[in-house]
Order: sequence, then C-alpha cells, then structure tokens
Amino acid sequence: MPNYRTDVLYYAELANELIEKYESLRRDQIKLDDVSRLAWRLPPGMPAWARPFRTTVPYDAIKAGVRVLSALSEQVTIDPYAFEENALGDLTAAKKKANYWETALKWQMDKAAQRRDILRQDVTRSALMYDEVVGQIVHLPTQIKTIQKLGGNPNRQKAALRYGDYAVLIRNPQSVYTRWSDYMLEAVLYVTVRTPQQIMDFWNNPELGRLIEDEEASKKYILFDYVDYSRRVVFCYPGEYVSKIIPGSIYKQGIGDAERELPAEVIELLNEEWKLDFLPWASVVGGTALFSRPEEARFPLLYGLVKSDSWNNTNIIGSLVLSEAIAEAARPDVARMGVMPDAVTAEYGEVGGTWDVPAGHEVKDMAQRGLDPALREAYDRQVGDMSRTTIPQVLVTAEMGPEEPFAGFNLRLQQAMASLLPYKILADRWFEEAYRLMLYWAKESGKPIEAPGGERIEPTDIDKDRIYLSVSLQEDVPIDKQQRMATAIQASRELKIPTRDILEMLGETDPDRKIKEWMQEQLTMSYLGGVVQQIQTDASGALQQAAVQMAQQIVQQAMQQGGQQGGPQAPMMQPGGGGGEGPTPFGPPGIEGIEGGSVNPAEGGAPPAGFAPGATREFQTGQTRTGEQVLA
Repeated sequence: MPNYRTDVLYYAELANELIEKYESLRRDQIKLDDVSRLAWRLPPGMPAWARPFRTTVPYDAIKAGVRVLSALSEQVTIDPYAFEENALGDLTAAKKKANYWETALKWQMDKAAQRRDILRQDVTRSALMYDEVVGQIVHLPTQIKTIQKLGGNPNRQKAALRYGDYAVLIRNPQSVYTRWSDYMLEAVLYVTVRTPQQIMDFWNNPELGRLIEDEEASKKYILFDYVDYSRRVVFCYPGEYVSKIIPGSIYKQGIGDAERELPAEVIELLNEEWKLDFLPWASVVGGTALFSRPEEARFPLLYGLVKSDSWNNTNIIGSLVLSEAIAEAARPDVARMGVMPDAVTAEYGEVGGTWDVPAGHEVKDMAQRGLDPALREAYDRQVGDMSRTTIPQVLVTAEMGPEEPFAGFNLRLQQAMASLLPYKILADRWFEEAYRLMLYWAKESGKPIEAPGGERIEPTDIDKDRIYLSVSLQEDVPIDKQQRMATAIQASRELKIPTRDILEMLGETDPDRKIKEWMQEQLTMSYLGGVVQQIQTDASGALQQAAVQMAQQIVQQAMQQGGQQGGPQAPMMQPGGGGGEGPTPFGPPGIEGIEGGSVNPAEGGAPPAGFAPGATREFQTGQTRTGEQVLA
C-alpha cells in the first residue's frame, strides 16, 4: 500500500532501511570500481624487492564493450499501427506521424547528449560495470516552474534550454537506492554529498540559509531525494559520506579553539504530494529476479573476476615474475677464476671486446636463467581465464588472425558479440524507458516535443497506454555496417520488402523523407541527363554537317583538277557520306545492324570488327594493308 505519511523523519527511516539493504552490494561495487580502474596494491607478505604489476584485462574489457555498444547512435522505432490514423484506415498518415515522432525524440536525445558528450558511453558503461542503469529525465520547463514556486532563481535552467527541453542525467547506481515490486519500480532514493551553499542555491531553504549566515552549517551535507507514487520528499543531513541518519547526534564544527559541537538535524527542503502517474527515473536492472538480496541479483561483466579473486591472484603472480626479472637483471654474466682473479681484466672499447687473462687463470660464462616456467605458465593461464570470463579478445583488438579467411573472422566477431548481448539488451531497455518518460512529461506539461524541420509531437496525440516504442543499439564492429547493408539489399531483392522497411533496418529514423529526397534526386538527374543528351545531339549534328560540307569541298576540288587535266571526273558524294553506287574507295564496307556508341572505340565502345569479322576489309580482299596473304 502507498504510504501517505508526511513526517520527514519517517522518510529518513525509510532511507536508513534502503541504505542498510544495499550495504553488501555497495561493497561489491566498490571492488568493481577498483578492478576497472586498476587500483591494486601489493598485499602484505610480499618480498621487499617485489614491484607491483597490474594486468589491464578488466580495463580493456570495459573499454572494448563501451566502444562496441556506444560508438553508434541508437535506433528508435515507433509502431505506426498503434496510431488512431491507422485505425481510421489511413496507414500512410500513421507512418508519417511515426516518422515525425522518431525524429523529434531522437533530436531531443541528441541535444541532451550535447550537454556532456558521454551520455551514451555512460549508459553502456553502467550496464557493463554494474548490470544496472539509472538516470533522471528532467523536463526543464517543468523544473523552471518548480524553482519559481520555491522562490529560487531559474536562470541556469533557462540557459540549459538551449540544449533542448530535457536533461538526461545518468547517475552512478551506487548513489541510487530503488525499491521494486512484482509489478514495477515503486520508489527511488537518490543520495549525494553537497556543500550547504550548493543546496541553498537550488532549493532556497530559509532554515539552511539561517545556518549558513550564523556559520552553524556543516561543511558538507548529504542530500536525500526520495520519490514514490504518493509523495516526494527532499531533505539534507550533516555528513561527508553516505551513512545512516541519526537525528540529534553531535557533529563537530571548526578547528582548534574554534571547534564546537552542534546537534545534527534533518533539514526538510521539499515535502509534497506526487500527483503524476509515473516516476521521473529511468531505471533498469539486469541479472536475475530469482534472488531477493541486491548483491546476489546482479551479474556485471567483471563479476567473475571479483568473486573468484582471479584479478588479485593474476596481479600477484605477475608481480613475482616481473620483480624476479628486475632483481636478477644485473646478475654477473661471467666468473673470473684463478689465484688472482682481479688480474683478469676486460676491454670493451671495440665490438665484442677482449679479455686479458694471465696464465693460470680462466674466464667462465655463467649459466643463463630464464623466468620461472611455473610462474609464467600460471600467469598465462590466469590471463586466459580472465579473458574468457570477461570479453573475447577479438573485440578488444579487432585484429584478424594470420591468413585467417574473412568468413572465419566474421564468425568469430559474431560469436564474441554474444558475450555482450545481456548488457546490450539492458542498455536498450534503459533508452526505451528514457524515451517513454520524454513522452510522459510532454503529455503532463502540455508542451509539444519539437525538432528542426517542423517535426513535433503534440501532447494531445500522446496516449500513455498506447506507446509502442522500441530502441536498439547498433554494434560497431569492423564488418557490421557492411553486413547490414548487404542483408538489406538481399532482403529488398529476394523478399520484396518495402523500401521504407529496408531503410529502417539500416537505422534511418525518417525513411519517408529519404525516399522523397531520392525521388527528387532521380528527377534532377533525369532532367540533367536530358539536357546533356540534347547538347550531345546538337553537337553531333553540327559535326556531321561540317564533315559533309568538307567532303563536298574535297570532291569539288578533285573535279575541278580533273577537268583542268582532262582526266575522268570523280563520282559525286552523297550527303550521307556514301559515294554514288558503291562503297567509298579504300573505306571499310558497312556492317548492317552494328551501329551506335557501343561499337565506336572513340566513345569507349568495342571495335565493330569484333562483332562481324567477315565484313572487314582484310577478310573481303584476302590481303592485309601491307599486301600479305590473310589465312582463311
């Protein structure tokens, strides 16, 4: 049953219960942080000459997973069949509205990501490191109204509107305490440490303001922000780290003679009824629901390394191997033997050097020792086990094996991606929740969600019970884009899938607009092609006419010269370029049906003789141009 109590101390007790419930999980998460940040020290009992060695396998695994899952933007899909237009029989209008919604939502998320360009990386990092993703979806227009109601100054929030109406704040799961039921997320407690002035700037609380003015405020306060479906309560309590609240306890303020003891009291900042039918938090948890204890229900990527202590063991073995190699690096290579070993000297002034060995003395090479094979083998096995526990090496390096076929490399990549599938699904679910909350806020506030180009989501069109939205992260692997493109082309050709669906497969949020742009481009190219063809036709006609005129002039000159010399007159040339009754002297015979640019070498075509060898001059005369006999 929802709790409608308004006493702030009651919610302080709820906070204590959640902090105690999550205490074991928080210890495990601190270990995960240390492993991912390579924070490791030599344990007690190691030799004094030992040097710390830290394998980077955990760091490489997290880094590779973040790169693969967050390098490309997520794909948002809204089912148009859920819109009223489709129920009325206008599927085209429903698809158009779905495209507008997808574009507007994606644009708002992109603007929110520009506030700090790590939004998508933090989502996947949280999924990989904690098997949990938690974030606040802040609707700035609503936030501005709340601050004004409390008497605060909303200038910072107004300036933040330049990056869109929403602020998407990814929180570290270690600072968020959630309560789940069999139905859904029931309550969220966010805990963070702030200075009193930071709290005062936002909440404008008179009680805290008086403590600051009288210099009685603690240096640091723990800020508690609790919300469930009945109430939202925000309060702060003196402290520098998250712990249980004990009202009335004593904390020390000041240094030296100015030190004094002050009672620690809970300061109420906000306590009001929560009137919305949704919580402003997007929270998803992976793992399993078979266990009730939080530390047993989550399985992050590095879970095996922490629980098996393999990372610690690997670092110890690696430290011993490295330290042994360093300690013995300056070991002597030779032994000088004899009555007076100091009489044996060496000169290294030239390549190879020389030994000056008196009679009765000897220089003997010492046996070289390699690294301890047992330690080396143990280290290699530990590193191999860690790689299998976290992420395949092919996703870390993206390198093909020696002489590895492309199909084999592709198969290895696809199999490696399966290891990240649970965390990809978790990140997909979080983005779905985030986009839904954007729609919920737009519905409650009455302010549409807008994007450039006129796309907008009207609050009156939003039905909270009929939002069919899905989000999918696009993996960034070397051949993934090429494979998606090939799959889309094959699906379009073999399955006759509409072009709109093909573009959505490729991640396009507004395929109808792309289709229109393609149609406009085709019309433009067709028009330009017609203009080019007309220019070519006009130029070809002019050249042909000039050639005919030149041929006529040559014939006329020949006739005039023949008349003057009294010889026979040359036959008149016809306008088509052919002469009288027969072929042009010394010209190749015509080849019927073989014409055009495809048989014109000057236009990039093949020679006509290749299509009809029997019609060539050589074949008809039986001789080459130099008089040699042509073999039949």
